[in-house]
Amino acid sequence: MPVEHISTLAVVTNTTEDTKTAMQELWWEENTEILVTLEVLVIILCILGSSGNLITVLAIIFSSLRYNVNCILIGSQSTAGFLYCVLILPMQAFVFHRQTHEMEQSFCLAAGGIRYTLVGVIMLNLSAIALYRYLNVVHIKQYRNMSSGKILFTTIVFCWMIPLIFTIPPSLKLWGSFTFQPSILACTFDVTADGSNRIIMVTLGFIVPCLFIVYCYARIGIAAFQSFKRMSRWNNNNPQSKALKLSGMMLCIFFIFFLGTFPYFVLNVTDKRFKYPIHHIWTTMMGWLLYTLNPVVYTLMDNNFRTAYKNFLVGDCEAHPVRHHSSRLSRGTSL
Repeated sequence: MPVEHISTLAVVTNTTEDTKTAMQELWWEENTEILVTLEVLVIILCILGSSGNLITVLAIIFSSLRYNVNCILIGSQSTAGFLYCVLILPMQAFVFHRQTHEMEQSFCLAAGGIRYTLVGVIMLNLSAIALYRYLNVVHIKQYRNMSSGKILFTTIVFCWMIPLIFTIPPSLKLWGSFTFQPSILACTFDVTADGSNRIIMVTLGFIVPCLFIVYCYARIGIAAFQSFKRMSRWNNNNPQSKALKLSGMMLCIFFIFFLGTFPYFVLNVTDKRFKYPIHHIWTTMMGWLLYTLNPVVYTLMDNNFRTAYKNFLVGDCEAHPVRHHSSRLSRGTSL
């Protein structure tokens, strides 16, 4: 046999042996009961998250909340959360159930594209909510202009379409790619593909929106501090007081989202080779858990949502909800 063939055969053999060795060292092979537990947890989160976000959307649609700018944006965000829970979580439960080293590439390309698109949609909706909260408190005239039906609709379309610019190319393997990582049993960024897509997606899809949201709520806090002396004359029905309370609720929603996604994004940037698979799994699970908490926050922090939830669940929905003066799209300042 020629020397070249012998060398080639040796390389292929070594590569195959390395691959088999890596596959044999997967942490979960000797702890399959952990995967069963993870599968059950994902199914529970899928049920809770999908039902909670769906009820939020329907409660908004079948009440006067549908005439409120902030509630429309919350409905858009909850729709993305609902789609994430009914599409991504069942896929992940299926992967945990199979306990496999390999997954069809087409499956991962689709799953990765859908997953990161919906995360981007949620992030941009949170950014839009922060912008409208900031304008509502600091620049009320601009807020009224931005609350017109056409501009609001354009904002929502923007939030849903922009992430596709970054997720369609890797889904088609044109710029970056998604692949199955057996160590974490998930479809994620392919470390052997063009990494610039990953860097730009994390930067423009997470870091920049986070900085923008922090800026908006910081300005809201400054405005509230400057008006502190006048706050004693405000009552609970004052539009300014309501606007600040609503901004506080949405800040809490953002904090929950940030708490759930920041460790995941940091780990994906710092541990590109998945040397710490357990950390990848718990950070991902924490994000899924926090996705289900938004309806709980709405219930605890806002009486209007509590009423809308209650009326929807008991079947006392408003067939023709009244468009209250304070909730008109063009001038509403609060719930």
